[in-house]
Amino acid sequence: MPDTRLLVDPALRSELESEGLLDIDALCEHGGLKTIKARLESRQTYRLETASAGTLYLKLYRRIEPEPRFAGLFARRFDSPASREWHVLTRLHELGVPTMHGAACIEEFADGDVERAALLTVGLDAPRSLQKLLQEDAPVPPARRQRLARELGRILKRMHDGGVNHRDFYLVHIRVGPNDELYVTDLNRADIRKRVTRRWRVKDVAALLHSAPGSLVTATDKARFARAYLGGRLREHRDFIEAAIRKSERMTSHTRKRLAQGEANYHVVE
Repeated sequence: MPDTRLLVDPALRSELESEGLLDIDALCEHGGLKTIKARLESRQTYRLETASAGTLYLKLYRRIEPEPRFAGLFARRFDSPASREWHVLTRLHELGVPTMHGAACIEEFADGDVERAALLTVGLDAPRSLQKLLQEDAPVPPARRQRLARELGRILKRMHDGGVNHRDFYLVHIRVGPNDELYVTDLNRADIRKRVTRRWRVKDVAALLHSAPGSLVTATDKARFARAYLGGRLREHRDFIEAAIRKSERMTSHTRKRLAQGEANYHVVE
């Protein structure tokens, strides 16, 4: 019988227990799971409707791959991607960064290692990604674009200043609420650090640029984002901006090669 570690929102505990959602075996056998993502055999994402807790999203890790020995050398280490995302969500709420609300994190241990894990989050009222909004609502009015770009810059600055780097900061991972509220999602690779160094700041900004080609995002949008994120005059940050652009170009080149080889990709590339 494996040992189980449970982290749960006290306000939701009774509802989750009453529906049998705090046990990984029960979650695996739940009849109401609707698959959202299933790119990896070891990890799937589902949506489920509950009678008492409403819409929940489940990330189910059927097998935990051990991290390389020196991975995250200067970042906080976690026993599973589920607990990583749980603690990142907690940190983002402390920083005032809009994101998902964690309902429960369940980890099953055997011989000191996590074998299976699950993360339950409360559904957001944010049906579209920022990528979809820019594609489907084109042309987006300038004033709206300006608000979105500046808010995204402020959000990333708050994250980095507070010690969190995303590592997958693409437009598809930013959800948009009914009043254009932006929410940061897909945090299973994010790091918590004492300080987010220039290297990791460049990587997050480069990922955003890579996912925001000229067909979706204008140079003015990018400048507004950069001013909100960096502060001051942009010419004072020329080295950083050029480094992020070079990194994004390498990411785009690499992605095009993978697409040419027939690999599916969820990010926008011209």
